[in-house]
Amino acid sequence: MAIPFSNRYTKLAAASVVAFILYYLAISNSLLETPRVPFQDLPAIRDDAHRLPTADDFLPHFEAVMRAPGLTIAQAKAGCNWPDEGEVNFQFGPDFDWAREDRGDWELRRRRNQWHRFMRDGLIPYAPHADRFHGRGVVIVAGDSESMKRVRVVLRALKRLGSKVAVELHYWGDELAQSDRDDIQDMWDDLRFCDLSAPDNLFRASSLIESPKVPNLFLPNYSFKTTAMMNSRFAEPLLLDSDNVPVIPPEELWNSETYKEYGSVFWPDIARTRPQNPAWPITNTACRMDEWEQESGQLLVDKTRFYYHLQLAAWFNNEQGSYYAGFLLGDKDTFRFAWHALKTQYGRPSRWLASVGTLAPEAYDKRENQYCGHSFAQHHPDHADGRVAFMHGGLLKTMDPKVMTWQRTRGGVYQVYKRAPQDENKEYNMEVTIDIDGVDYWEDKPEGTKAQWCTRFRDVTARPLDEMIPGGFEQMFEDAGGYWMLNLTHH
Repeated sequence: MAIPFSNRYTKLAAASVVAFILYYLAISNSLLETPRVPFQDLPAIRDDAHRLPTADDFLPHFEAVMRAPGLTIAQAKAGCNWPDEGEVNFQFGPDFDWAREDRGDWELRRRRNQWHRFMRDGLIPYAPHADRFHGRGVVIVAGDSESMKRVRVVLRALKRLGSKVAVELHYWGDELAQSDRDDIQDMWDDLRFCDLSAPDNLFRASSLIESPKVPNLFLPNYSFKTTAMMNSRFAEPLLLDSDNVPVIPPEELWNSETYKEYGSVFWPDIARTRPQNPAWPITNTACRMDEWEQESGQLLVDKTRFYYHLQLAAWFNNEQGSYYAGFLLGDKDTFRFAWHALKTQYGRPSRWLASVGTLAPEAYDKRENQYCGHSFAQHHPDHADGRVAFMHGGLLKTMDPKVMTWQRTRGGVYQVYKRAPQDENKEYNMEVTIDIDGVDYWEDKPEGTKAQWCTRFRDVTARPLDEMIPGGFEQMFEDAGGYWMLNLTHH
């Protein structure tokens, strides 16, 4: 008996669907699973990979890294077991989708294999471009009028420290006014301007990245730092934010034992990374309880050794920025997770940061918000040294000029500091928040005075800053023109 056409068509369609599914699964597995080879032919993952002398010496290590079995989200989360996560300061709140519900292992495996393919097929080779990089120097990303005023402060501070370090200023297109360029050029002997939009750059910045916290807020500068590090002529660049003032000559950092050992120094932030963060399994790394998120107001890297690591960080932050911005805040942690992905240890200071700021008048009642921390003091990386190396005024820019003028009559904006009682114990957690300060302790506060953002170190006593920085920092800040927003003239 002949099969009716409609039934034959249905069976043919069903068979086609089954064949397509089998073909798709076969292709998917070939894309998502690293080809297996006999164990004896596998290169080994090196625990001491950070000691490899050149970028190309890492290639066998990378191959071993990419052939290693992948972690599931459950396995990655198991690395952190804080008794009460409510007592841990995390960068992202519990309301983010990936914090409420774990991302699926299928998605994480696919994303992990994406960066594997980039490492195999998308890298710019080091050897043909090695002669582009030489020497050591400071890399600053700036360009708009306000950031250029901050750059002037940095240059004056370097001059007062007796530093002769070479400086590169990276900017985008026409954002840098010619008048600012001429003025800055006259301030420093060894200064070069680098346009990140120029077509001859080795590495190009990608399009704007939308903030995961504020829809329709785009964050172009977050992709500029990784791009600047790649394009810098320096073989050993020190990345520095324009609002980050050196406290010691930067030349001393290249001679630190930490940098000599690891070829990199990443300074800490105030937050931890949640165990559920997709970056852990994507980079095949178990959550770490002894690690703070990275604060990239300063970053030191030997590019002759970590040229490919920087490219992966830039790939996370540029080409894939829209995805990774959902759980890595801007550029800062793309560096850290690139090193994690490539199973390479990085250098870090022995001491956690300290908070620096102001105290309310003694007549004001002794509430916690009498202290306003607006800057981070970051330390020399070596345990044997431990001096403050940088003063990063990230929240100082939120201080109303009227408040700043008033604080200058009370000793300045750099009055006191707060330091964790166990600041060399990397697993120690203390209560830290960033919140709004209405400056209500100013008895004669003018109408219209704006609130400011402050870092709070709870249950820690504020101490005079000159205990941590002999001679204090206020005079250096004043002499370097730090109060430029008050329209003061400095030379």
